[in-house]
Amino acid sequence: MTTGSCLCGTVRYEINGPYQWMAHCHCSMCRKHHGSLFGTTVGVTGENFRWLAGEDAIVHYRSSAAYERPFCSQCGSPVPHAAGPVVICPAGGLEDDLDAKPLAHIFVSSKSPLHEINDDLQRFDEYPPGYGTAMPTPQNPAVTAGGTALHGGCLCGAVAFEIDEQPRNLVNCHCSRCRKSRGAAHGTNFFTRLEKLRWTRGEDSIRTYKVPGAELFAVSFCADCGSSLPAPFTPIKRFIVPAGAVDTPLPIKVGINIWVGSKAPWFDLADGLPRFEAMPPMDRVREVMF
Repeated sequence: MTTGSCLCGTVRYEINGPYQWMAHCHCSMCRKHHGSLFGTTVGVTGENFRWLAGEDAIVHYRSSAAYERPFCSQCGSPVPHAAGPVVICPAGGLEDDLDAKPLAHIFVSSKSPLHEINDDLQRFDEYPPGYGTAMPTPQNPAVTAGGTALHGGCLCGAVAFEIDEQPRNLVNCHCSRCRKSRGAAHGTNFFTRLEKLRWTRGEDSIRTYKVPGAELFAVSFCADCGSSLPAPFTPIKRFIVPAGAVDTPLPIKVGINIWVGSKAPWFDLADGLPRFEAMPPMDRVREVMF
């Protein structure tokens, strides 16, 4: 059995092979909900899945007629859901080695321009033949506001924000906290000064969870749909902004991988970018992260 959980540990579960599939999904709904540049899921049959704790803490959000995106009400982490006879599990929440790896990229026609696919896995513009329910490829909402501000928000539209600052660096973080909170292979984030971000809608719908004992790490999410949102890292006077939450095209690419020593064993890192086993040395943090 492989165990999994949300970031705060309230929701726990276990799965067992054989696995029906494992794939990276690039659809804009996954990117928005996870706050990452792609999501990764594992499918198992119902008899190979078991809840261990926390079912009563799950919020069930249906993003479309064909798909539900449940999350932990305490920390916002994506959690498994049943789709007919198969249970779909966010791979980032799994704690042990699956002895399996993704076999394909799906919804590549919706891929973020910030992400380059650097592996040889099969690619499909939407679902592979014979899988899933026929549905149009979802698209990120159009940004109609003018000016130089960055615009973003949650999947359900309840929360929106603007940032009056262009990011200098995009960072892939492979720490277990980012993986759990996003339910993905890693988080992709940038930092902005506290005074440069303003909530333009739905501030009452934002929930923030701070990891006990952590000096900085916190996550924010929409209480209605669970989408990852900018979270305050107050001691350094910054928000950490999940790239998947931003609708405005960004003028930069990902430039670094951090906490690679905590990388998911099922994820092959092949982007050729500079990497650090944990945080960069203190004399380089500002250069490569802010």
